[in-house]
Amino acid sequence: MFAFAIIDRQPSADATAVWLTHRTDTTFVRNTNAVVLQHDDPDYEKKIRSLTADHSVVLTDGTESPLEFAHAVRIDLFDDLIARTAAHQERISAAIVDYARRKRAKLVVPRFLPVPELATPERDEPQARALAAANYVGEVWAAWLFTDEQRHRRTVTPKTQESPWIMPAELNIPTVAALPAEFADQVKPEPLP
Repeated sequence: MFAFAIIDRQPSADATAVWLTHRTDTTFVRNTNAVVLQHDDPDYEKKIRSLTADHSVVLTDGTESPLEFAHAVRIDLFDDLIARTAAHQERISAAIVDYARRKRAKLVVPRFLPVPELATPERDEPQARALAAANYVGEVWAAWLFTDEQRHRRTVTPKTQESPWIMPAELNIPTVAALPAEFADQVKPEPLP
């Protein structure tokens, strides 16, 4: 299952922090592991590779990449996921309003999760910076998953299990997407060692 490895390695620090963020259910995202590695650890590179393998690597602001990664991205890329989520919410809301108008039905447009913001870490330490970024990544990802779950709920009629229902053909996909396809193309997992 898709996951992120959030890394903080500042030029003046003597340690690197790695937080792992996973999707634990259809719409739930959790930080599942955290490791702080001293830069003088003789197995530093091996441990970083082990932690990041098969994860999309996200570097915090100011981080110098500890290794050469195939697909690492910067934390500010998640602004793009926020924008894509907002656009998806607008399409879903418009489809619900259109269906209600056409069918003369009373439907409620869902309340979506608030737009996440990257918090300032409590302490100027690798683990605090990585945690703040991991929490942000998790919140942004959860907002996407919740949004797409709202779309998915409106693809099949509850009583008859027939599809399509409220969503138009272009939104009538039978599963919840882990990420929008265009964003997923940018956050590819690192290869296995």
